[in-house]
Order: sequence, then C-alpha cells, then structure tokens
Amino acid sequence: MRNARKRRTKRENADVALLRNLRLRWHSTPLTFRLVTVTTSLITVGLVLAGASMLGILQSHLVGQVDHELISTAQRQVTAISPTLDMRTDPELPSNYYVRLEYGERHGKQQAKGQVIITSATRQQFGVPETGELLSFNELDDAHMTQPITVPSSKIGIAWRAVAVPLYRADIPVGVATVALPLAGVSQTIYRTSLYLLFSSLLIAAAGALAAFYLVRRSLRPLREIESVAGKIAGGDMTQRVDNEPPTTEVGSLSQSLNKMLTYLEESFTARKASEKKMHQFVSDASHELRTPLAAIRGYGELYRMGGVPPEGVPDVMGRIESEASRMSELVEDLLKLARLDEGRKLKFEDVDLTELVQLAASDLGALDRKRKVEIVDLEGNPAREPVFAHVDRNQIMQVLANLVGNAVRYTPPGSPVEFAVGTRSSMTLLEVRDHGPGIAKDERAQVFKRFYRSDTSRTRNTGGSGLGLAIVSAIAKAHNGSAELRTTEGGGLTVRLYLPTVP
Repeated sequence: MRNARKRRTKRENADVALLRNLRLRWHSTPLTFRLVTVTTSLITVGLVLAGASMLGILQSHLVGQVDHELISTAQRQVTAISPTLDMRTDPELPSNYYVRLEYGERHGKQQAKGQVIITSATRQQFGVPETGELLSFNELDDAHMTQPITVPSSKIGIAWRAVAVPLYRADIPVGVATVALPLAGVSQTIYRTSLYLLFSSLLIAAAGALAAFYLVRRSLRPLREIESVAGKIAGGDMTQRVDNEPPTTEVGSLSQSLNKMLTYLEESFTARKASEKKMHQFVSDASHELRTPLAAIRGYGELYRMGGVPPEGVPDVMGRIESEASRMSELVEDLLKLARLDEGRKLKFEDVDLTELVQLAASDLGALDRKRKVEIVDLEGNPAREPVFAHVDRNQIMQVLANLVGNAVRYTPPGSPVEFAVGTRSSMTLLEVRDHGPGIAKDERAQVFKRFYRSDTSRTRNTGGSGLGLAIVSAIAKAHNGSAELRTTEGGGLTVRLYLPTVP
C-alpha cells in the first residue's frame, strides 16, 4: 500500500512538473503567437459548436420528415391489409420500405408469422432492419401505433426508422405490422452537410487566423517601435520619442507615459551633464583661485627659510602670509556655502520682516564706512516706515545682505551713498541694494552671477574679493524660488534686486 501511495505521489508530481513546463513554454512564446492562437481557438470552438447545433437541428428535422412519411405509409398499409389479412404486395408501397406481418395463434394464422414485404433491391442496398418485437401480442388488446424508433440493419453502417402498428379485424386486434424505412438519405444529407461545414469552418478559421495575425501585428507595431526607441536610448540618443497613438488605446496611453518618462530622463540626463560640467569648471576655477594665495604663502615661506628676509621685513612678510591665508579661508568658506546650496538642503522658512534685516545690514555698512550715507526706503524712494514681510530663511537672507554690503564697500568709492529698498510688487517681495559706484556694463551683467567671474580681475583680487559673492546671492534667491538681477541705479551706479516669495 505504501508503494502504491509512493507511485501515485510520483505520478502527481510528474503531472505537476509537466503542467509547469507547459505553462513556462506558453509564457515564453511571443505575444503575437499567443494572441493569434487564442483567437483562432475561440473561433474554432465557436464554429464547432455552431456546426454541431446546426447538424443536430438538421438531423432532427430530416428524421421528423421520415417519421411523418413512415407513419402515413404504415397507416395506409394497415388499412389495406386488415380486411383480408392478405400478404399480397401493395402496388402503392414504395420500393425501399420494409413491412413485416405477424398474427397471433388464436386466429389460426401460425404460418404467416414473421413474413415480410421487401424488394430484393432494397434488401441488397440497405439490408434488413433488426426490429425485434416492437409490439408484443400480449399488448394487442390495448395497443396503439408505437412511436418511430431507430433500429440497426443487417448491413453495417445502415440505420432504419421503424414503427409497429396493430392489425384489426372486426375491431379485434389480430396481429402486428412492422413498417420500416431506411435512414440512408438522412445520413447522406448529414454527411454532405458535415463536409460542407467542415470545409467552411476551415476556411473561416484560416481567414480568422490571418485577420487576427494582421490585427495583432498592427496593434503591437507601436510596441516594436517602443522597443526600437528603447534600444536607441540605451545607445545614448536621449532625443528619441515614441510616436503618439490615440490616448484612448492601451498602447497610446503607454506611449504618452513613456514619452513623459523619456522627457524627464532627458532633462535629468542633461541636468546631470550640465552639473558635471559645472562641477569640473568649478573645481578648475577653485584650483586656479587657490593657487595664487598658496603660491604666495609658499613663496614667502621659502624666502624666509632661505634667509632672504631681513629682520625688519619679517612683519611685512608675516602680514602678507596672513592676508593670503585669510583670503584663502574666505574663498573656502564661500565654496562650502555654494556646495551646500547645490545640495538643495532644506531651508528653514518663516515670515521675516525685511525692514528689520536691512536695518541691521545698514548698521553694519555704517560701521564699516562712517562717511557713507545709508538710507532705508521703499521702492519709490520714500523713507520706509511700514514692515515688509517675506516667507524666507532668515539666515540665508542675512548672508545675501552681508555679501551685498561687502561688495558695496569693496567696489564703490568711500563715502558714496547706499540705499536699501524693500517693498511688495504683484505676488513677490522685492529687496534692493542701490549703490552709486562705477556700476557694471550691461553686456557683463549676465555673467556676474557666474562663479569666479570678475569684470576686473586685478582690481577684485586687490580688494580681496573671491568672485563668489553674487553667485551665492543668486543661488540663495533660486533656493527661495526667486531670482536676482542687476539694474542701473538712477543717477548712476548698480542696483542688485532680489525677488523673494511673499507671505502666503
């Protein structure tokens, strides 16, 4: 019993493995083949069911016609035979009929029992029906005509339709007449119709398969285009796009989604390349900028080590080394600030009164140059009296003001006036620092927000600038979803304007 259970388990495992293998093979076949196969199979099943139903209805109809003819002939023959119980052949009986007469012993007709009426041609062509005893003699008293039934023939492949009718004499049942008619005509009609349906179904199935193949190939053509586009994109061509199909179709919806994704990838790829290029340029510029103070420090150090500095010149050399080190430290700090801004670190937004911040910046500027006239005004130049709020990061805006104050001190004549202007326009808050120095030429204004850009290199280095001040200002403005621009101050000079988000 245990061995039988093991064999059964083994067979079940083999069946499961076979099904899994078939399922794997099916899913590994091309989608076109699977769709065409399923469509053709459904068409074939539908044709088979329709053909079987049609043949069943046709056969039922033809057999019904045979039954009607058989019953009519049987009634006519019984009417002709019953008065005399004579076995003579009725000249009206069709040649392909079979009639058998049987009488009961109580009527003295023992010799007539089992005699038949059938032509030799009918016997040779259709054989003799094996009717048996359709109606028993014991049932004659209450018997009526039986329902037609199908019986076999002595000749293989032939069927008969037979009916049994009681014989009466003087209203007394005396025997049974069995009448049969071959179904060869019905069989031939069903056979021919089956062949017609078979060939028609094959043609329809073949046409359906071709139509399904064409439609599937046409419907999946965008997928092949998507495959081609994906291959080109993998080769580095990020400009490729899929042809747009109607969005109401599945492929059209996929195409639109894929094109959106490709656009996003292209933008990301372009931004990445730009960022890498920017980083390479940034590193190159930073290396170049750091080279000068490092070379100066190294040169003065070697000069001092070699004894080339007289004792009275040591303070000057140490001062130059300290100055270059401070300049290098400032440059590194500015680089770190830009790096943090490039990382997109989350800012601490809050509602800040810009009037308060510019007052602090104005105090710092006044402390650096007491001869300067520093004013806080609105955008029209009138003294600012009302607070102006913006939704910003307080520390970052303080850094912006510190950079702009430093630029004003470095690049404008001592004692020249500076105005801080704040106000609201449309949906943005404006912050301006207006100086009355030499300004910047209009053709250079688009460049000054780039890192390490200097309109006058020697002057900037002499004043201690790193070339990163306005780049930091622009980066902070962009981090606030704002912007920075340069304008000409009325009466001469430079105005740095920042667009910042107002309080929501």
